[in-house]
Amino acid sequence: MKYYTSTTEFNCGIDLHSREMYMCLVDHEGQKLVHTNIKGNDFGYFLKKVAPYRHSLTVCCECTFNWYWLADACEEAGMTFVLAHALYMKAIHGGKNKNDRIDSEKIAHLLRSNLVPPSYVYPAAKRPIRGLLRQRTSYVWKRAALLTHMAMNQLAEGMEPVKHTPVDRGPWEERLMTAYSDNPFHQASAHADLYMIKAYDEMIDKLETQLLKITKRDSWKEFAIIQSVPGIGNILGLTILYELDTTERFPSVKDFSSYCRLVKGSVASAGKIKGTRGAKLGNPYLRWAFGEAAVLAKRSHSMIRSYCQQLEAKHGKFKGNAILANKLARAVYY
Repeated sequence: MKYYTSTTEFNCGIDLHSREMYMCLVDHEGQKLVHTNIKGNDFGYFLKKVAPYRHSLTVCCECTFNWYWLADACEEAGMTFVLAHALYMKAIHGGKNKNDRIDSEKIAHLLRSNLVPPSYVYPAAKRPIRGLLRQRTSYVWKRAALLTHMAMNQLAEGMEPVKHTPVDRGPWEERLMTAYSDNPFHQASAHADLYMIKAYDEMIDKLETQLLKITKRDSWKEFAIIQSVPGIGNILGLTILYELDTTERFPSVKDFSSYCRLVKGSVASAGKIKGTRGAKLGNPYLRWAFGEAAVLAKRSHSMIRSYCQQLEAKHGKFKGNAILANKLARAVYY
């Protein structure tokens, strides 16, 4: 775990919510100078409260879902902003009582004591396109859930699920309706799922076209380099490009592998390893992307397939794929 080193005289911790934020400002010795709740997230009022201390001030909040606007506002105001890793912070500042007032003060003292585990402040200019890509990914997962629902309905009725591929979508729909021909309610359920699947297909294609157009215009070189790695095509390349942003944010390839959830932390005591932890610390989208890339690379590349077979024989199929995914991530990093 790495910590942020504060170099300013004053430090401000903020417990941020959707409609209010509790702030605590302390000096270098830990004396509280401002400790108040700000209704409506009024940043203008916040600036008035911290005005005497802005010449040497660092602001910190946890990386909850709504931190974007605060990071941008602090940058525009010329104040240093630190984004704290929420899961790491939860492990650090425990206590019997917990509320907004206590949390804001603890964040301020952790910042003053150089005990804040920082998260990456993703550039504001790239956030919209990353959000659009994540939205497309959510549509793909929801579409898959609909297909699973249809298959489960068929299995529940003792039928073999009607399989299909993207090239025979029309005949597949006809076979599906034929399988449900005995019951009008089953047909109605299948029609509803098919309607939503078609809507998702249309929107997924539109978003993919738009994302590729923007990427080939603005980041074609980086995109081409990422796609040179076996198993990485358009969608996986887009995911890695926009979730990674830049390799300069990672001091070493080990930090990058850890961020991709491709390696786990260990729990040790008295020189003995008790187990692993930290499986959910990191970026789930990169973990998914490199996992998919490993499967595709093994399927399409003869040398990688041979190498992965050796890994599977030694470590098992699941761990062999994980090792291969880590290898691909290291290749992307370099």
